Amino acid sequence: MVMGHEVAHAVAEHGNERMSHSMLIKGGILATSIGLKLSDSVDDDLGNAILIGAGAFASVGIILPYSRAHELEADYMGLVFMAKAGYNPERAITFWQDMSKASKGGKPPEFLSTHPADTRRIDEIKKYLPKAMYYYRQTPQYEELEREKLIPKF
Repeated sequence: MVMGHEVAHAVAEHGNERMSHSMLIKGGILATSIGLKLSDSVDDDLGNAILIGAGAFASVGIILPYSRAHELEADYMGLVFMAKAGYNPERAITFWQDMSKASKGGKPPEFLSTHPADTRRIDEIKKYLPKAMYYYRQTPQYEELEREKLIPKF
């Protein structure tokens, strides 16, 4: 599950997208900064407050939602990769339920996080499962490893 998810980030070029968004946002903030400096009607304190607000908005309103969208896309692609490799994608639900229990609620609210909340992630995985199961063909080798308890049940 985790390996497929991380490979999905690379395949989907999420790092490149994140860099492009970051450059656009920085360019927008730089243009705002220049505009404020050239303006006679905005003093430095107000200009700084506007820039701080713009930075906070960009982070919470643009960067973090894109990051969460990338995470959900990587979850879906990871499920498909998992299924194509012969691993049962239904196990992803148990995995995330266990991860949620292990965190004991010690995570920030979703709107302040780069990752979706565990409950949302589990709900989305449940929606993705029918598509992922289309690719799933359990291999005899997987069945043998599972019988021998070499593949954990999560």
